Amino acid sequence: MSQEIETIKSKLNIVDLVGEYVRLQKAGNNWKACCPFHNEKTPSFSVSEDKQFWHCFGCGKGGDIFGFLMEIEGMSFREALENLAQRSGVELPKYSQKETISNLEKNKIEEILEWSTRFYEKQLWETENGKKNLQYLRERGLTEDIIREFRLGYAPGGWRNILQFLIGKNYITGDILRSGLIIQKEGNGQGSENFYDRFRNRIMFPISNPTGKIIGYSARIAPGEDESQAKYINTPETEVYHKSNVLYGIDKAKMSAKEKNWILLVEGNMDVIAASQAGIKNTVAVSGTALTVEQLGIIKRYTKNIKMFFDMDEAGQKAAKRSAQLAFDKELNVSIVSIEDGKDAADAVKDDADKFIKSIDEAVSAMNYFINQSFEGKNRLDIEDKKKIIEELAGLINSFSNKVEREHWLKIIAEKIGVSEISLREEFEKRNFSATNQGYNDYSAKSESLNNNKFNYDKIKDIQIQIMGTFISDNNLWKEAVARYEEDIKNYFNNPKVVEIILTKGQKYNFNFEKLLDELEDLNQKKFLRELYFENSEKNEDVISTKERWRVVEQYFEQLKREIIKEKNADLIDRIKKAEKSGNKEELKVLTNELMELNKVR
Repeated sequence: MSQEIETIKSKLNIVDLVGEYVRLQKAGNNWKACCPFHNEKTPSFSVSEDKQFWHCFGCGKGGDIFGFLMEIEGMSFREALENLAQRSGVELPKYSQKETISNLEKNKIEEILEWSTRFYEKQLWETENGKKNLQYLRERGLTEDIIREFRLGYAPGGWRNILQFLIGKNYITGDILRSGLIIQKEGNGQGSENFYDRFRNRIMFPISNPTGKIIGYSARIAPGEDESQAKYINTPETEVYHKSNVLYGIDKAKMSAKEKNWILLVEGNMDVIAASQAGIKNTVAVSGTALTVEQLGIIKRYTKNIKMFFDMDEAGQKAAKRSAQLAFDKELNVSIVSIEDGKDAADAVKDDADKFIKSIDEAVSAMNYFINQSFEGKNRLDIEDKKKIIEELAGLINSFSNKVEREHWLKIIAEKIGVSEISLREEFEKRNFSATNQGYNDYSAKSESLNNNKFNYDKIKDIQIQIMGTFISDNNLWKEAVARYEEDIKNYFNNPKVVEIILTKGQKYNFNFEKLLDELEDLNQKKFLRELYFENSEKNEDVISTKERWRVVEQYFEQLKREIIKEKNADLIDRIKKAEKSGNKEELKVLTNELMELNKVR
């Protein structure tokens, strides 16, 4: 398998992969961005195109192309391997007996859901009842192309349609049950007669993860049927579907969101599809839950700017306000889209797509929107109305994790209602309920702790570390430097770990830092070396010529020798003082000669 892994790495560029998830900016020889794995304001996430690995100085995470995909998509190594093999066109050997059962089971669920989606698509396009539902979708303004793009389908009425179809594909009821497609009757029987389809006589909206794999469904009751039962039902929690981590349409929206640097958040599946049809490809919706911190984390991979388009009724406005509070806590920028007649996105697109697009272009800052909404119908000079305004805006103000933003809006509100900033701040603090209670603002403290958790090297050891950093950031220089300075390294380096990296492992891996890093098992050592590489890589950008780089290496070795002599001098002087004090003339003579000899060398 190692050969396939190396082939995949040689065919893919880590900058292209990481760039699908975060907005990378060129920084000398490397690329930088705000880390997608923790909250930060200043970019500490670096990607080396030369060495094909990444590292975050804030949270300490890092690795190669496989590690990034595993971290950001929550994949196992096998899943990341398969994904990248498909991207690069590399054929992998079949599963070995050592493959973990959990990965095999997860893959089986994904296979089942793919087959199910094909079944539902066929039912929509080729059956009489399906065509009735297809006509409904057309009447809602959807084109056949967009229906096919989002792979909408139809689950026919009846109790065992999908069950029998999948059994015909040689899947067992246990696996079909774990995929969320069927329900087990009371009792313990495992025969197919003890199970029935979860989705019956419903329009099926497949839900994909960011990589495009089907993980579940949102199912709308067929039009004309009894809507007293649930209008929409979703896949239950499964091994692949976790509703708090799901954004409908994210697989199709992510690239557009990254390019435009904003994402449109709407309420329903139909809204996503209609907006996409109107050209707003960067549209997503929550699925079966209110907006969650996890979903905001997914959005933040691609952009920090959200435009929210929720229903204009009371429930929709409450949802918008709560969602904005969560977003402010995650330091995301939020604006609100509104249409005067209160239509949802799907109806707005159907009636006038140009007007819909214009309303998105004219989205207003969420805080301005909610401030204006709060002042509407109130007398800002009336004390009771002032109290109501403060009460309505407290949750929003207190949700800001960024103090500058909080103070900015506090000042604006204070001026509008005619109270001092101090008084208003005190009132907001009384009502200080955070948008979340889960400690998402602890990252800065954690990052600081991680950054300070370094070995306390003395000056000599620190110089040795800097020499090692210079070597690993330039493979060619490393190899030649060892040939020139091998004896000096053996004689002057008192840090065995540094000697091992520079000499032993350097020679073992032919002075190839990427290979050395791949083979290291000590995660702390890996983290330390990645940081050292990026620090020295940035320094190298200012040292263009090979001659200058060698001069840097020579200066380091000269400095190292001076510091070692200085340390030996201090030690000898201390021992001479002790010999004088004890009256040991013979030892005093020997030590004095050593000191004189040492300073001749100097």
